[in-house]
Amino acid sequence: MEKKKEHILQLIIFFSFLFKPISGAGEDCLPASCGRTEPQVRFPFRIIGRQPPWCGFPGFDLSCNKRNKTVIRLPSSPRSYVVSRISYVSQVIYIDPEFCRPNRLTDFNLTDTPFEFNTVHSYTFYNCSLQNYGFMYPAVPFPCLSNANYSVIAVRTGMYSPGNMPLSCEVMKTISVPVRWNGDIREELGMLWFTPYCRSCEMEGRVCALRSEEGETVCLGPSRGIPRGAKYGLSIGIGVPALICIIGLVCYTASRVRDYSETHRQSIDLFSIAIIPQPSTTGLDRPTIESYPKTVLGESCRLPNDDGMCAICLSEYKPKESLRTIPECNHYFHADCVDEWLKLNATCPVCRNSPQSSSLVTPCSSASSTSVDSS
Repeated sequence: MEKKKEHILQLIIFFSFLFKPISGAGEDCLPASCGRTEPQVRFPFRIIGRQPPWCGFPGFDLSCNKRNKTVIRLPSSPRSYVVSRISYVSQVIYIDPEFCRPNRLTDFNLTDTPFEFNTVHSYTFYNCSLQNYGFMYPAVPFPCLSNANYSVIAVRTGMYSPGNMPLSCEVMKTISVPVRWNGDIREELGMLWFTPYCRSCEMEGRVCALRSEEGETVCLGPSRGIPRGAKYGLSIGIGVPALICIIGLVCYTASRVRDYSETHRQSIDLFSIAIIPQPSTTGLDRPTIESYPKTVLGESCRLPNDDGMCAICLSEYKPKESLRTIPECNHYFHADCVDEWLKLNATCPVCRNSPQSSSLVTPCSSASSTSVDSS
């Protein structure tokens, strides 16, 4: 009798383990979101209060704020970050740095989190008084941190020498952030995760779930990919015609090159080829720039070419502002804007004509500083 009870108990334990639900795979673990335009949240992430704890992986908890935005809180940071998007295939979560809010110019620390940085870059923030240096590549302007008296810009370390920065630009702070090489520091920062590993499931269009507490995952559901037989058929159907086209194109190109070589073999004189030097791409020196006509704008803000906006900073001209003219094409710009431009470029920002090759004397440039009539 005792042995029979023991066998029944063993069967109960066995079947209870066999039919134990896999984490993240139950009917109550359907994808969710904080809003209609918010990222879809599924394993390994879960939304606190909307999805049960077993639907996500430890450390991947998200929540919804009062504006129905998806947010994540990092243990090493006293504040939350808005989640802009999640790439489940690449296993990257992108967050909004929100640098425009007060006290947001801080380093990112991923201590005690399941996330890692892909690429980390240092940015130095500058406060440039009385000037608009937003057009200076590779500076990143922050209009939300600027006002009428100063401009705030950020420059990635190694992209611009600090010694070349204008004297009116003072260093505010240098921070390290996880941003892609071609990413925009103002828009989003990326954090990667490697455990749990669900990339293969996502690429097959299947559901990823947690099999064990050690982080081992399993792919559930049928694959939404193309069947293997269909892949082979597409490869043959597309590959063979493409190969024939490539061979034909190579043969045609070789034939044309051979005909061209035979026709022009006797007419080419290698010693008569003139090497034309390329124009210099460096800017102009200070004396040359200051020799260009400088104009003080009158109350009417009228110019001979009826252009009321600086093509460099895209700001409209105002009375009493100092403008400078390119002698070659008679284009006007803010004096400060075009001076910085000509230090790096020897051409007009609008028509790309080079003022070096022209005379510096024009009908309107007899004086180094004039005033436009306000009538």
